[in-house]
Amino acid sequence: MKKLKSYINKITGEQGQSSENKTAAYTGVFFVITLAAVFLINIVIPDKSFSAAENRMLQEFPHVSASSYLGGRLESKMESYVNDQFLMRGAFIKVKSAIDTTEGELKANGVYRAGAGYLIEDIVIPRKETIDGAEAALKDFKARYPNINMTFLLAPNAGNVLKDKLPATVRLADQNKSMNSFYENIKAFGINTVDVRNIFKKKKNDVQIYYRTDHHWTSDGAYLAYRELVPALGIGEPIDFRSRIVKNDFAGTLYSKSGFTDGRYDSIKINIPKDEKSAKPSVIYYADTKKKTTKFYLLGNLGKKDAYTVFGGSNHPMYTVKTPTESNKRLLLIKDSYANSVIPMLAQHYREIVVIDPRYYFDNVDDLIGAEGITDVLFLYNANTFFADDSLRMMLNE
Repeated sequence: MKKLKSYINKITGEQGQSSENKTAAYTGVFFVITLAAVFLINIVIPDKSFSAAENRMLQEFPHVSASSYLGGRLESKMESYVNDQFLMRGAFIKVKSAIDTTEGELKANGVYRAGAGYLIEDIVIPRKETIDGAEAALKDFKARYPNINMTFLLAPNAGNVLKDKLPATVRLADQNKSMNSFYENIKAFGINTVDVRNIFKKKKNDVQIYYRTDHHWTSDGAYLAYRELVPALGIGEPIDFRSRIVKNDFAGTLYSKSGFTDGRYDSIKINIPKDEKSAKPSVIYYADTKKKTTKFYLLGNLGKKDAYTVFGGSNHPMYTVKTPTESNKRLLLIKDSYANSVIPMLAQHYREIVVIDPRYYFDNVDDLIGAEGITDVLFLYNANTFFADDSLRMMLNE
C-alpha cells in the first residue's frame, strides 16, 4: 500500500499539485488498476462455450496452426474470442436490452418487435470486400474441381420474406439485391444455385417458415427447402416427411438477444419419414467428440436453454453421416446452422455426407475431398451469416 501511495504521489507531484490534478491522477491510476484486474480475471476464469443472454455458442480459444495463421483465420478467430469471452459481456447485453425495452423501442440489439408475435432480425449489409473475397474463393475452388457438382443454397432471412410483419416505419436493407448479384456471379463459375425465395413467399401464409423468437427457419421451412434441393442436386425424388412437435415453449436467440419477452413462444418440430419402415438408418460420427450415434435428434437437449441444439447438438467443426443407400454419392456439405434441420432429410439420398462448418473447421478441405472421395458439394447458408462472415473464403483459400 505504501508503494502504491508513493507511486501516486510521484504522479501527482506530491504536495505541489492542485486537488484537481490529484483527483485526475487518482482516477487514472484507478482506471489502470481496474483494467489490469479485468484482464487478469479474463485470463483466470474458464472460457464459456454458451451465452445465455444471446442464446448462442461463443467463440472459444481457436486452434493454432501455421495454415490458420498465414491464411488470416487465426487473427479473425482471436478477435471473436476476445469479444465473446470478455468479462461481464452478458450483463452488458442484458442492461442494453432492458433499457431499450423500458423505453418502448421497436428495436433492441438489432432485433425488431414485429406483428403476430414475431421478432425479426435486422438485415446485414454485406461489405464489398467480404463478397468479392467469397466469390473469388468459390471461383478458384470450382476451377480446382471442375468435375465435382457444386450447388449453393443461400436462404433468405425472415426480414426478407416477412417484410409485411414489420412496423410500418421500418425499412430494412434490400437483401434481394445482394442475393441476386451473388447468385448471378457464381452461376458464371459453374456453380448451381437453389433459390427458395419464391416458394417461401408463396407459402408464408400457410406455413410457419421461421421461428417467432429465433433466427433459424423452422422444420417446416427446412422441409420446403429440402423439396427444392432434391431435384436440383439430381438425387431422385423428395421423400415425404411428417412433422412431430417435441417442444411447445421454445424461446430462441432473438428472444434472448432483444429482451422482448412479451411475444409468443415457439413450437419445435422434428421431421420423420412417413414410411419409417423403408427409411434407411444412418450412423453419425462427430470428429471433435469422437462419438457415434444413430440419432439425428437429441431430444435430451430440449430442456436446455439452447433447445435448437436438438438438431444434432452444438455446431461441430466436422462430422460424417453414413447411410446404406443405393446411391454411391458422397456429399461435402459446407454450412452454417441452417443446415442442421435439413441434414436428416438429405441423408436418405447419399451414401455419405461429410459436414463441415468453416467457422470452426481448420483442416485442409482439399485433403478432405481426396480422402473421402467426394462427388458433390453443397453450400447451405442463411444470407445474414454468409454476408457477414469471412470463414468460407479463408477455408477455401488455405
